Amino acid sequence: MRRSASSNKTNHFFSLMKKRYALGNDIAKETFDFCLLNDKKVCLWRGQFANNQAGFKELLEGLKARGFKLKQIHFALEATGVYGRALVAALHSAGLAVSVLNPAQVKFFGASHNWRTKNDRADAELIALYCLERQPVATRPLRLVEEQLKMLVHEREARANEQTRERNRCQIDQAQPCRLPPTLLRQRRQRLEQLKTQIDQLDSAIKALLLSDTHLAQQAKLLCTIPGIALCTAAKVLAQLAGKEFCSARQLAAYAGLTPSERRSGKTLYAKTRLSKIGNRFLRKALYMPAATARRWCQPIAKWADSLQDRHLQPLAIRGAVMRKLLHIIFGVLKNQQPFNPNLAAGTTKLLTQLIAP
Repeated sequence: MRRSASSNKTNHFFSLMKKRYALGNDIAKETFDFCLLNDKKVCLWRGQFANNQAGFKELLEGLKARGFKLKQIHFALEATGVYGRALVAALHSAGLAVSVLNPAQVKFFGASHNWRTKNDRADAELIALYCLERQPVATRPLRLVEEQLKMLVHEREARANEQTRERNRCQIDQAQPCRLPPTLLRQRRQRLEQLKTQIDQLDSAIKALLLSDTHLAQQAKLLCTIPGIALCTAAKVLAQLAGKEFCSARQLAAYAGLTPSERRSGKTLYAKTRLSKIGNRFLRKALYMPAATARRWCQPIAKWADSLQDRHLQPLAIRGAVMRKLLHIIFGVLKNQQPFNPNLAAGTTKLLTQLIAP
């Protein structure tokens, strides 16, 4: 994906500057524990500060007072929802390298090292050790428009889920022999109308935000050339890919959890090959319904999906394969900055077919 000049310079700086230290942060609601390790895995400083701007300032000033160069430190923390966002933003604004880690990877990394202690202090040291050994890629700071897009998209998804739950409750109520009290029935209808209005308002806000930014507008326009992907899905995809860079379509598929997972030892097959689902659940969900539309209306994808059906794959397995194919197409469209080409899509089916277990 094309990035702005400022973000290119930032990531280029991160890649050239050798990091001598790793600072792991274990985030809680009100505080965060930290541990600074050097390249010999020796702890140089550890402690705890408040999880607010004053605490972040104390951390950076304390590092400077001890003679450490901030540009030589790789900061790392686990993805902990909203609690870690302020620290990430503060580090990004200071131009420092920070990586947001998958908690599952850190957990199993600790198990591989026979890490027996589980508390905030020990977790901070484990995160720093993981950062030293695995050298995760530093994330790019999101632009304001990208942050707003992520918030709008996730809020719309929350409202859509609430709308689905309310509709399901109405269907259950209609199936009951006794009729609902008028007050409850009126509230249910008002709630559905309110949710519909809010979703429409969020859709309008998302569209306006995309059109307000030249880069995002161009990306969304390209994605909408892919069969099955409309503006809403394009916004979801762009929100999830913001601040990230992938070297290949396979890497992107792995990030979304759309790679096949096989359990076999020798001649023994322990389970059918299925999607790993180790990845971004939101992105998988966003592609679920577009995959059905693409299979119906895109001739190359439909022909390829029919060939998978002839190999006796189950419908859900075929849906997952089409989702992965859509993600490959998304990667190609965004990387090459070219609209969807059905002829090129037909040419990639052979490789993808080899990745699907018989």
